[in-house]
Amino acid sequence: MGKIKKVLLLEDDEMITEIYQKRFEKAGCQVLSADETKKALEIIQKEEPDVALLDLLIAGGGGIEILKNLKLLNWKGKTKFIIFSNNQDIDKEREAKNLGALAFLIKADYTPEKLFQELESNL
Repeated sequence: MGKIKKVLLLEDDEMITEIYQKRFEKAGCQVLSADETKKALEIIQKEEPDVALLDLLIAGGGGIEILKNLKLLNWKGKTKFIIFSNNQDIDKEREAKNLGALAFLIKADYTPEKLFQELESNL
């Protein structure tokens, strides 16, 4: 197993969750998933995954809302945050990075394998 041991997927599309979950599990990672913002926020605070892949647009606000909430809570966990969305919005990307996201990746540009390799190489 590499650097990533525990991953959170915030995604409301079950098929996408399943595809990426299989790839991470193949590498021996524990995969946590949430389909809405409040649940993802609870998982982050309780489980402290190594990486949280956050969809931008999801029930309860999405990835940016999570980053805002964690900042308000003055959260000091070790989780690295990646916005993973098909919504390419330069203003949202800038906002996410200002709130602590390491990257803003477009789903259509990443197969599960390519995403896994990118994360393993750059985290």
